[in-house]
Amino acid sequence: MDEKKSKNKKVIVIVAIVVAVIAVIGVIGFMFVNDFAQRAIIGAEMEKINTSGKIDEDIKSSGKYADVEKALKDYVVEYQGVAVSIAKQYENEKLTNILSADNYKKDGPEFKESKKLIEDVKKQGEEAKTKLAEMVTDEYKDKRADEASLSGKYKDLFKSSIQLEGELTDVNKTIDNVNNYLSKIDDVFNFLKENKSNWEVKNNRVEFKSMSQVTKYNSLITMVNTAASRLK
Repeated sequence: MDEKKSKNKKVIVIVAIVVAVIAVIGVIGFMFVNDFAQRAIIGAEMEKINTSGKIDEDIKSSGKYADVEKALKDYVVEYQGVAVSIAKQYENEKLTNILSADNYKKDGPEFKESKKLIEDVKKQGEEAKTKLAEMVTDEYKDKRADEASLSGKYKDLFKSSIQLEGELTDVNKTIDNVNNYLSKIDDVFNFLKENKSNWEVKNNRVEFKSMSQVTKYNSLITMVNTAASRLK
């Protein structure tokens, strides 16, 4: 009888252990599936941003992953903000019409306002390059992750989800091309300033006193147009 009770106790213990093991496996399985699902949600959100450039402020993930998603979207908002800011400078109407006859009459022959505008826009372009370059560094990503209270796998996910190096290369190339274009325009103004007594605007055209000056001016305008073609 005692032996039978002992066997029953062993069976109960074994069953209890098995149930406990199954429960633990179930919890681990659920955590794995949940992690995978949450990562997939965040991946899908980032893909939508990469495809459309638009950011859905609604947070789709849950738990700590929601913090990761929000931190990523806040990061992208900041990154886009820098890029949009410099893009707006390039769309400045004064910059668009800077080589017009009207601007020559208004701002020539010293072109102080025009040269200042060129200097400011070039400076802002370089500042944007510096800021965006900083944003893709591990140090900056760590800082943003810490600000969002992310650690461990959540911090790793946040950092690994930011892959903007390729885009940064394209942005830098655009800024460099714009700055080169602006430098060529500045060369035109320098020439006109140095020869201010030898030209005037008539009938919306620039007229010079000598053919050599016409040739030099046209050469400078050709370089401006060549630089402009690289912006397309």
